[in-house]
Amino acid sequence: MRKNTAKLLSHRSDARLASLIATQILPTLSGINSILDIGCGDGIVGKLIPKDCDYRGIDLSNSAIYEQNVEDVRITYSNPKNLELTIERSDKADATLILDVLEHTKNFTDLFEHALNKSKQYSIVSLPNELFFLDRLRLLTGKEHPAHSLDLIGQPEGFKHQYLINILKAKTLLCQAAQQHDFELKEEWLRPLLTKNRLIQPSLRLMRLLSTSQLWSMGSIFVFEKNKLGIQQDA
Repeated sequence: MRKNTAKLLSHRSDARLASLIATQILPTLSGINSILDIGCGDGIVGKLIPKDCDYRGIDLSNSAIYEQNVEDVRITYSNPKNLELTIERSDKADATLILDVLEHTKNFTDLFEHALNKSKQYSIVSLPNELFFLDRLRLLTGKEHPAHSLDLIGQPEGFKHQYLINILKAKTLLCQAAQQHDFELKEEWLRPLLTKNRLIQPSLRLMRLLSTSQLWSMGSIFVFEKNKLGIQQDA
């Protein structure tokens, strides 16, 4: 694996992460003329990328976190039993996206490996960091974690997180799976919190200097790139 230095994607906690990735990370990657967005929700990425980029989105018919966008013909809402088949039948794309999706799945890396098989060049994964200090504070003050709450009993599996994500362990698992498919980690983006109150921001910057990203980052975005061996095999 090549050495990489994490970049920063600072944003407020109520910002749409998919929107930020579409407007701030995808434009930094060359050669993306087609995108397969697995777990696309309402397809917000498709609205923000250049119009000449071939966008296709897939999500579950019974558990999309955001309201389904049935008017967009580029999006397929699949029966959960047919999800893998729907992905397999999709054409390959220059980039595949799996944004805040893997933590909802039973086997964690399976869907990522399907995405790698459908990617010509990049596969981008985002994950929440559930060791984030604000989530810890909420628990200490008696508030349940929204993704693991007992209030989610009876909801489809897609609404619940199947794991408490430790970013360092998740990164290792993803890199191992990527290596088996001739991909390697190109870069990681960390997500520092921007607060509404600017007076608090200096203390958050100090926290970044004095502590680990496991404490202050809201999550990570991993950009995997197909290595030369994989490109030669596809040629």
